[in-house]
Amino acid sequence: MGDESTVLLTHGWCRSSYSALRGLVRKGVKVVVADTSRIGMCQASRLAHARGGYRSPYVDPVGFVADITELCLRHEVGVIIPGHEEGELLVQAREAGRLPAVIALPMVDSVTLALVNDKDRMSRLARGLRVAVAPIVEYRTPAEAQAVTDPDRWYVARARRGNSSKGVRFARGGEALTRELERMMTDFDLDHDRPPIVQERVTGDGWGVSCLYWHGRRIASFTHRRLQEKVTIGGTSTLRVGASNPALESDAHRLLDALDWHGLAMLEFKYDAESGRHHFIEINPRLWGSIDLSLSSGVNFAWLLYLAETRGPEAALVAAGPVRDGVVERWLLGDVIRRLDLLRRGRLAEALRLRDGVRADAFDDFKLDDPLVLFGEAFYYLAKGLKTKSMNPLEAGMVR
Repeated sequence: MGDESTVLLTHGWCRSSYSALRGLVRKGVKVVVADTSRIGMCQASRLAHARGGYRSPYVDPVGFVADITELCLRHEVGVIIPGHEEGELLVQAREAGRLPAVIALPMVDSVTLALVNDKDRMSRLARGLRVAVAPIVEYRTPAEAQAVTDPDRWYVARARRGNSSKGVRFARGGEALTRELERMMTDFDLDHDRPPIVQERVTGDGWGVSCLYWHGRRIASFTHRRLQEKVTIGGTSTLRVGASNPALESDAHRLLDALDWHGLAMLEFKYDAESGRHHFIEINPRLWGSIDLSLSSGVNFAWLLYLAETRGPEAALVAAGPVRDGVVERWLLGDVIRRLDLLRRGRLAEALRLRDGVRADAFDDFKLDDPLVLFGEAFYYLAKGLKTKSMNPLEAGMVR
């Protein structure tokens, strides 16, 4: 493959894909952005070389792959960088021969993707590798969970597939947990052979270790701490700071080494500074919501991925460069959504507090050289919010 391959970025409405767009265009790469929606951040950006649409990967997976193939052929795309979970569908299509062989898709195989996307299986693998995880409740049915949990303890139940706090519920043990699990099975139409993973709730700040691996070899790594999150139950961060954490990084690298990882990944942890204890939560095997902080801190993951694919891993290693700790980045619109969520929960004083004592060095979605992206993002959220009446909308097929 030549060095001047055009890149196709999917899931173009959101911050992660937009940050990848910025990182690639900064290095002179032509980028085609695509999504199911006509509005969004990449769609509003002046940086996109071209724009396109595709059918929903959740509703029409076959049509989605066909649309991606057509876009690649029309725009002479050489590399696809998936922005979200549609990457797993594309990997399956590649392995089945339904994607042209000349189009590179720098991601791990479908078997490994299926493993890391299953929160239950991944947590058990981590435990087997002596990476700390919150204690797992062994049960087969919601009724069994009542007998093996403590009514005075808090637990977290997570659907095996889900993202951005979707498919996550908290409950005390005993009868309350059984009722919550039954609601989850109904609300998300979950397979009774794949019940949610239930773990004891652990305390601490959210941390992320982001990595690029190339066929099992680590190319780049970046760590951040979450300072605020979009909704009170957790999920996407609205304020974060780059900060090294050797203990978390050691466990993250051990997991990815064991998986013989290939491509991008962000591993989430809970870390209690007082006790020094941490617990692995999950792996996001794709672009992640806080990726713009790494770009602001000197780690251009999208460009390094592109370099490794087009010029080889040695070129990416040379280009990786030093990491700057201490950069603070805020998601502007996410902070507005966080405050609306606080208002909805009756926490008026906290929602209306104008200052939180933290000065941001950069913003995910406010860029002076590309100002329309904030409006594209806002219109997307407004349209979704009006349609779903939710600040964290769920699309059919996201949780399972």
